Amino acid sequence: MTSAGLELQKALLALLRGDVALEKLIENRVFDRVPDGTDFPYVTLGNSNIYDWSTATERGSEHLFTLNVWNRASGRKSVFAIMNIIDRLLERSALTLAGHRLVNLGLQYSQGRAEDNRDGYLGILRYRAVTEEITTP
Repeated sequence: MTSAGLELQKALLALLRGDVALEKLIENRVFDRVPDGTDFPYVTLGNSNIYDWSTATERGSEHLFTLNVWNRASGRKSVFAIMNIIDRLLERSALTLAGHRLVNLGLQYSQGRAEDNRDGYLGILRYRAVTEEITTP
């Protein structure tokens, strides 16, 4: 059985990399780890925390994860536009996870801020997801 956290990450990357509207703004720059010399703007997978969410009969996990949107000096408007597309995309998409079922997925909060030490802007989207392991009889 594969990790629910890994399967969720794979599904998120595939969804974000496959969206046409997002592609126009970030040119498929969605990363787990940012390659050296990458142009802005881009999206990264941020912190991910996984907690046991099992019941007496089902194995499950609660996932708290962030998506980070990065852009340079003139990018505040762009950061918010990218965040809006990502949120609408996740709001209406049913992610498929191998070996697991996504019970729910929702935005907990979003934040946009200047990153003075990085000469740019950072947008943060924090999500909560619950997954259940699919068991075969």
